[in-house]
Amino acid sequence: MAKLSIQSARKSYGEMPVLQDVSIDVDEGAFVVLLGPSGCGKSTLLHAIAGLHPIDSGRILIGDNDVTQLAARDRDVAMVFQSYALYPTMTVADNIGFPLKMRGTNKVEARRQVDEVARLLQIEPLLARYPRELSGGQRQRVAIGRALVRDPKLFLFDEPLSNLDAALRTDLRAEIKRLHQTIRRTMVYVTHDQIEAMTLATKIVIMSKGVVQQAGTPAEIYHEPVNLFVARFIGSPAMTLLKGRIEPLTSGYGFRIANGDGDALSDAIHLPNSDVLRALQGRELLVGARPENVDVSASSSAGPTAVVDLVEPTGPDDIVTLKIGSQTSIVRRPAGAVSQGQMVRVHFPADKVMLFDPASGQRLL
Repeated sequence: MAKLSIQSARKSYGEMPVLQDVSIDVDEGAFVVLLGPSGCGKSTLLHAIAGLHPIDSGRILIGDNDVTQLAARDRDVAMVFQSYALYPTMTVADNIGFPLKMRGTNKVEARRQVDEVARLLQIEPLLARYPRELSGGQRQRVAIGRALVRDPKLFLFDEPLSNLDAALRTDLRAEIKRLHQTIRRTMVYVTHDQIEAMTLATKIVIMSKGVVQQAGTPAEIYHEPVNLFVARFIGSPAMTLLKGRIEPLTSGYGFRIANGDGDALSDAIHLPNSDVLRALQGRELLVGARPENVDVSASSSAGPTAVVDLVEPTGPDDIVTLKIGSQTSIVRRPAGAVSQGQMVRVHFPADKVMLFDPASGQRLL
């Protein structure tokens, strides 16, 4: 087990930068997920940690050792790939034990370690089979077992569940989480799936265009996004965002939602007094709130008026699309709470509201 430190890492392919001054610290025993859309640089960063792709500048430290210039085989890391990378002519036992064979471990000890890993992953009945006789989920368990038997300082996972169907992804995701809780080893995991990130990680690093946008616990990322990219990328449905301006009210301040014709809706979102809001008066901003934090009522007389444009049942909840003036808001409400075509009032709790600068994307409140 070891900590990991990436310091000002940069990487380009020709004229295209893929890592731009990336710095990340990973504590011993942490489960860190690199999350972002395709092409954001997360896999390149993982491969750089593994030593498969050298960085152009910066440093990578595993434990107290600077491994920036070391070959992949000398870094004491184990990687699990999306494609499993199993040897088709070897049995499951031989695939798992292959790193031990390369290390020169005697056969008795190697078999003991293979059996121990197989018990941990619950694949003992598969040890005599070949990869072609396994399901996708079983193959990925074998790939994880081969990484485990190496007993490395650091485990790296490159989208290991993306080739599996939804049910298998759910099952294996839970197994990976239990595995981490059991062995308490440092793990770095790449995915574009926010559900995987939120359920597995002790720390999430969100990337876009080679830049770290935010790093924090799943709760911090979800409830306290630092910019519009994070606010929009995390959450399903994504954060509801509306254009408007801050105006003084009799008590405190209000956010008046723009109506698309130069006017603002008469009913404002009430906000408390603060020096921040005073300084933002008159500026065009975006107000944001998580869909589950927006209240919708047909009986209330306060808050902006909206029309229920669409209701999408999901079982216990409905995903509700609202038309507020010329803008659209998507919220999550209990099943059957509203119906399509209904006129409602919308309430944004002041303690759940965020304000963003639409030009820079930075969060202001």
